[in-house]
Amino acid sequence: MSKLSKKIFVSAVAALMVAGVAVAPVAQAQTVESLQAQIAQLLATINSLSAQIAALSGGTTGGVTGIPAGFTFTRNLSQGSSGSDVMYLQVLLNSNAATRVATTGPGSPGQETQFYGPMTAAAVAKFQQLYASAVLTPLGLTAGTGFFGASSRAKANALVASGAVTTTPTTPTTPTTPTTPGISTPGVEGSLVVTINSSPASGAILNTGETEAVTAVDVKATGSDVLVSRLDLQFNARPWLYVQQMTVSDGTTSKTVAVTESNSVEVTVATTYYVRVGDLSILVPKDTTKKITVTVKAVSGMPVGDTTQDIILTHIADSVRGTDGAGLTQTGPTASLSTRTITVQEPSTADLELTANADNPVARAVLVNQTAETTGVTLAVFNLKAKNNNAILRTLEYRDTDGIATTASNAPSVVYLYDGSTLLSSTSTYSGASGTLTNINLTIPKDTTKTLTLKADLRKASGNFAEGATSTIIVGAHAQSINAEDGTSFAAATVSGSGIQPGTAYFYIKAPKIVLASTPTITAAGGLPSGSTGPQTLNGEIKFAITAQGGDIYIPVYSATAASTGLQASSALRHEASITVTQTFSSDADYGSTANDTYVVRSGTTKTFTHNSSITGCGANTPDAKVFNGINLNTVRWGTTVATAQQPSRTWTWGLTSFITPQLELLPCQ
Repeated sequence: MSKLSKKIFVSAVAALMVAGVAVAPVAQAQTVESLQAQIAQLLATINSLSAQIAALSGGTTGGVTGIPAGFTFTRNLSQGSSGSDVMYLQVLLNSNAATRVATTGPGSPGQETQFYGPMTAAAVAKFQQLYASAVLTPLGLTAGTGFFGASSRAKANALVASGAVTTTPTTPTTPTTPTTPGISTPGVEGSLVVTINSSPASGAILNTGETEAVTAVDVKATGSDVLVSRLDLQFNARPWLYVQQMTVSDGTTSKTVAVTESNSVEVTVATTYYVRVGDLSILVPKDTTKKITVTVKAVSGMPVGDTTQDIILTHIADSVRGTDGAGLTQTGPTASLSTRTITVQEPSTADLELTANADNPVARAVLVNQTAETTGVTLAVFNLKAKNNNAILRTLEYRDTDGIATTASNAPSVVYLYDGSTLLSSTSTYSGASGTLTNINLTIPKDTTKTLTLKADLRKASGNFAEGATSTIIVGAHAQSINAEDGTSFAAATVSGSGIQPGTAYFYIKAPKIVLASTPTITAAGGLPSGSTGPQTLNGEIKFAITAQGGDIYIPVYSATAASTGLQASSALRHEASITVTQTFSSDADYGSTANDTYVVRSGTTKTFTHNSSITGCGANTPDAKVFNGINLNTVRWGTTVATAQQPSRTWTWGLTSFITPQLELLPCQ
């Protein structure tokens, strides 16, 4: 050690001893914070003197003053790290005005510390940006991360060895109002309000290699335009193990970064990390809101031993940063937002979910031809949704539970399966009232629903089946009925959901078509106020139209004798001894007989029938036993001649569920 070095060292020790003596008498009267501040100042002085000693003793390398000869950076450094290598990193950063840790106080030139805090991380990010071609570009990054990893370490060691530290000269300039490109409110301060957007919702499931939007925030600029420059997203697991790519977009401007270990900032080992997407340049105009969406692409293969991983994503406080019209940095949100959970998994075997479509037929009359085939009759309409993975539908079996398909002679001549207007498969073979459609080979993408339709060509009625024959098709939610494969592995797909069963089809050569002519109504006929005696009356009306198909249709007029009446209605919900129902039917149809006991609707024409009813009675006397009532049409009898109508053998009680009035409360009688 030279004489001058010894002199500096002795002076430093003496100064510290004096400082220690000066502090000791009043230590108890000081706060912990003031003592910690004095300790930090003393450590900074020691570091500064150590650097001067190293310089005077020839302990510098390549012209970087304060770094011992032969020193190299050997480990990754990040926020929370400490040690002499952190101090030498700060010395290197402070050697260039463009990457300086601080201008005054701890961390500034001559006051380097051994603690890697936020100021050091910010300076490292500037260092990475300055040497982007060597540090960031090889990693596919465009913005500094503040993590001192392998590429940053290599560049720092090269600079220490060569002394070729780039310096950025500063030239005094006349102060001007800061401006930000694209900002239409120069010189105006603003702020950011950041909130979570409800879409996409939590719970996204990504198979390996898949890409999906997983979270989004609404960013509102107030007071000024704000140019959003970066977004950080926190993960509760090592992100690079499960996500290979992250994209931030407002729908117009997008930025994608690779998610790697080197650009994932570790806050707490194994539990807290964040990935930053910088250089966004998303302009949010003053007093407007933009939705910024984060989309991730899952890794192509899960880590060894993992088949699925749940990950919690959080937009923490100040995770969105931008610049306002005054050139000031604005951040948001003020606190962590609601989290989003995603699941990354190895693909599960595809599952096909079977459900009935809204157009699946209800009970109905189907007109058939007596002497020729009837083509294109819809038997069933159902949905198949692929879940977990793409699925390939190979075969489909259906069964007919009614008599029309029990023998070859009365079974449909051909059954077809359609995807929209595209024919997928057909069969003319029945075995034991069931048929199988083969070679369908329909690929249904994951999370996509296909609506499929079963249709049939029916044989001529003459010699094959009697009028009134029925057909009820069933497609089961099991592998015996639906045979499918996984679109990737070709393993057998599972089948879930509910078996579908349309309403029964009734086959006739001639038959009525019955539809509502208007919405059924019910009203209280004056009623009785509480405290009065006597029953209350409700008046209902159901108006419907009957169209004759295939020939004339005869309907007996209403009779109080249930066995012979053509039209009948009843109390809809509750009929007690104290409630009476009277009803009448009227129609604009002609009578079909001289006895005026039968209506006739001529072939191809439509006639209106009106049912009027009165419900008279009393409701319950206790509030929790209220009596509501209404009327529903429940029976239609008809024939194709006067004789068959007067002794009706065709009775419909199906397909009338919508022929019902609303229900009103009957008030109690006092």
